[in-house]
Amino acid sequence: HSFQLYMNMRKVYLDTIQALATAIETKDPYTHGHSDRVAKYSLIIAEEMKLSGEFITQLHYAALLHDIGKIGIPEEILNKPKNLSEEEYEVVKQHPILGASIVEKLEFLAQPATFIKSHHERLNGTGYPQGLKEKEIPLGAAILAVADTFDALTSDRPYRKAWSAKAALEEIEKVSGVEFKSEVVEALKNALKKGSI
Repeated sequence: HSFQLYMNMRKVYLDTIQALATAIETKDPYTHGHSDRVAKYSLIIAEEMKLSGEFITQLHYAALLHDIGKIGIPEEILNKPKNLSEEEYEVVKQHPILGASIVEKLEFLAQPATFIKSHHERLNGTGYPQGLKEKEIPLGAAILAVADTFDALTSDRPYRKAWSAKAALEEIEKVSGVEFKSEVVEALKNALKKGSI
C-alpha cells in the first residue's frame, strides 16, 4: 500500500513537471521537443556514468524544466530571428535564475533547482549566471550543460542547419575539461559509440 502511494506521488510529480514543460513550449517555439531531448540525453549520460537511481530521477526533473525561466523573458527577445544585442543577451542570461526561483518553491524540486540555476555555468568560469568554476558546479548541472549543447548543435536553428551527432561531439570534445566536465563528455561519447543516442 505504501509503495502504491509512493508510485502515485511520483506520477503526480512527473505530471506536474510535464505540464510546466508544456507551458515553456507555448512561450518559446524553439523549445518544442528540446526539453524532452535534453532529458533523454541527460538520463543516458547519467546511466553511462552509473549514477544512482535517485540522482537520475532528480536530473530527469531538472532536464524537463531547465528552460522554465524563459517564461519570464519577453517574447520579442525570445523569438528574435536575428542576433541578440548585448542588452538582450543579458536579459536571456537571467533565465537560469528565474527558472530556479520558480521551481525551488516546490519542496520535491529543491535539488533540481540547483541544477537548473547552474546549467549554463562552465568549468573555466566563463558561464553564467554566477561564473562558477570546477567543483562549484553541481554534477547535475554539468550533465545538463553537455546534453543541452549537444541538442542545440544537432537541431535546426533559424540561422543554421542541424549538425551531425559526430560533428557535435567533436565540437564538444574541443572544450572537454575546459568548459565541460571531461567525464560527462566521455559518457556522451560512449553512449554515441553504443548507439544509445
